[in-house]
Amino acid sequence: MITWYENPLNYSYVRKTLYISLSPRFPVKTLGRKFQQFGKLIGHELVDRRDSNTKGVYLYHHQFFWLKEHDRDLSPDGVYKGPRKFGGRMPVEAVDPVRLVESNPDSDEEEGIR
Repeated sequence: MITWYENPLNYSYVRKTLYISLSPRFPVKTLGRKFQQFGKLIGHELVDRRDSNTKGVYLYHHQFFWLKEHDRDLSPDGVYKGPRKFGGRMPVEAVDPVRLVESNPDSDEEEGIR
């Protein structure tokens, strides 16, 4: 289930990145502060828990959805300028927010980063 901090439908695309940690809790405060320096965190999701080779240690796979400050919706005249729809010039890790919302109807939308 994706937890949204902003409505992803307000953007033509969002970047999706995988993050692996030893904790089931997504480091929102830590990553949120880092994102404020160069972009915007839109949402996150805990995807999977896997055993590692060490007894009793699990690896947690998180996905986070974000935008860089030079992405089309934050900087219309930036690197990825063009029409405000999915397609055209965009980063390789871009995903369609409409498909994300449709595939996760139970997603939570929150007002801000905790």
